[in-house]
Amino acid sequence: MNQPEDVEVVLAHDRHYKFHANVLARNSTLFAGILTEPYAVKLSNKAKNAGITTRWMIELTTLPSSENPAGKLELVELNNMGEPLDGHVGMVLNENGRVPTKVFEYYESIFYAFYNNEININDDDMRGALEDAGEMITIAEYLGCVPLISKPIDVALAKHGQTMYQAIATIPVGWMRLGLQIKSELIFKEALIHLVGNWNRIKNDPEMMSRVRDLPFNVRKLVEEHHEMLVHKSKRLEQALVTAYPGGMLEPSKWHPIKRDEYARDVLVWMALSFYRHWLAQRIVLEQGSTAEDGGFKLYSQIGQAGEAYMDKSVINQFHTRAPMTKKAMNVLENHVLEIKECMKGHVEHHGVLKSLCQLDVYRHPVEYLTCVEVLRQDIPWLHDEETIVQATGSKRGKRPGGNEIVQRNLEAAKRFAEASEITFDAGEEDDEEDEGGWSKRARYE
Repeated sequence: MNQPEDVEVVLAHDRHYKFHANVLARNSTLFAGILTEPYAVKLSNKAKNAGITTRWMIELTTLPSSENPAGKLELVELNNMGEPLDGHVGMVLNENGRVPTKVFEYYESIFYAFYNNEININDDDMRGALEDAGEMITIAEYLGCVPLISKPIDVALAKHGQTMYQAIATIPVGWMRLGLQIKSELIFKEALIHLVGNWNRIKNDPEMMSRVRDLPFNVRKLVEEHHEMLVHKSKRLEQALVTAYPGGMLEPSKWHPIKRDEYARDVLVWMALSFYRHWLAQRIVLEQGSTAEDGGFKLYSQIGQAGEAYMDKSVINQFHTRAPMTKKAMNVLENHVLEIKECMKGHVEHHGVLKSLCQLDVYRHPVEYLTCVEVLRQDIPWLHDEETIVQATGSKRGKRPGGNEIVQRNLEAAKRFAEASEITFDAGEEDDEEDEGGWSKRARYE
């Protein structure tokens, strides 16, 4: 048997919705405090006989603003026929040529999500999708239902695939904040990789750093720790490059002690290695390695390609002007340089600095920084917190939470979001004072 729809939500004069009080209260901490018997109208027998079931009416009376980012919902006083005492039917919005507001669509998507409907996210462009997600999260924080819509928003955004990953690479700080809000491992990890890889450039940008400082302290610390690990990884590669002796240069003979004429036969190999280290040392001294804005990406990419990607004939000729030799010797030396390049290419591959660990297809959509940042599950802030709670409570391995525990967790999570956003509701109070950013009552029932 269908349950009576006993709540009417009025977003505008042409946007009226009928919902169930138990569904709204179960999914929203704000509604849980409002949709209680003290605020419900007692319908007359005439109303009941007429099929009227509305016992609460909630109206959106204020559009989003700097003071009320999600707008403001108010309880409407009803008569015993379930009709507004003041005859009000919702705001009439005159946009007068301005960009139409989408706040109604956002509220509608969230309300329908209470009934397991799919969240609607902009499919035209990623910037619009991010805007939609951000606005809906703001409203969800106001309603106290972020945990409920987090996963649907995460799934809706993930459908954009490479378009989303490109957007994350462009504005990683904004996406990291969103990832934290909706607890999306995918978004958070992707944003972290791009933020760490591009950190040398970001930390020299005052505007970007001001956004980074708005992130929670533990997240900023996480970024800095992973950047230090990335720099350490790059320096280990540089050390390997400057200390490598390709082939059998160090031991041209199996018989010890090795005579000098044995080494003399490889003089051109030693000259080639000297030229190579000369070039590499210049690059590092000029801060094109791990201390460069791109974290050494360009330098390591050249070394990883080998061949004519760097130290081409024009560069080799500069060495020949300082150490002149015959044409034949020059050709032999150049061949040795190519062999050394192939050896150094192997070191780059071994250290994995050019390996991409992000979801972005860097071959189709290249970025100019390293994306070899490894993010583990214990690096995800909320997963780390949950693991800490499990260890503290001594939960047994293999035991899964039951229904009551899941509901309790969701309720506590919603309350934490409400407290973080300074959302309050005074359903149990006996006065009519309004709490800024929280629930305000247009009327009370006697």
